[in-house]
Amino acid sequence: MLLADFFLFRETPYYYARDNSRAPLLMPFLLVGMGMIYGFLVAFFQNYAGIILHGVGVEHISSGMLFGGNIISGILVALVFHGGVTMIVWLMAKGVGGPGNLTMLYRATAYLLPQALLALPFLASKSALPDGAIEFLPYSWLYMPLAAYALISIIVGLFHVFRVTQQVMDLRCVMAVFLVIFFCSTVLML
Repeated sequence: MLLADFFLFRETPYYYARDNSRAPLLMPFLLVGMGMIYGFLVAFFQNYAGIILHGVGVEHISSGMLFGGNIISGILVALVFHGGVTMIVWLMAKGVGGPGNLTMLYRATAYLLPQALLALPFLASKSALPDGAIEFLPYSWLYMPLAAYALISIIVGLFHVFRVTQQVMDLRCVMAVFLVIFFCSTVLML
């Protein structure tokens, strides 16, 4: 399994997650790594923009506390996100007639997270900065196209997750992906 397989829309990472007995050993590195990157980006954007956190200017907060706190928060966000996505994917897998093996889905959704890597600058800038402050960040014009590509790759990755782990027809995989998208967009609209 190569790192490029995550971004080239291949099924190799999901077969690795399903079949390899060492796949669970890589999962904590994927989850913690994504959380650390997200937390670092949030702290970097807060530090770069010089925003005020709860009435205290970011210049009065030590860098260790700012980055450490955001990295720990980022790891927790990644863990909660992974658990939530796993449960939603499991429900939709059962809904389209798949066996819904939760263990396989838990592994495969962890291998889905690296595809969200390109969306992290956009997500971190939206959560770290007040509205309208994104244009002051370096390369801010790239954040939205990268996030769009990450969303497309996650959707394709979800299709592969359903196809590899549930072993149902392609039409049912497409239906499951549609149901996941519909459910998540409905929740986000609340």
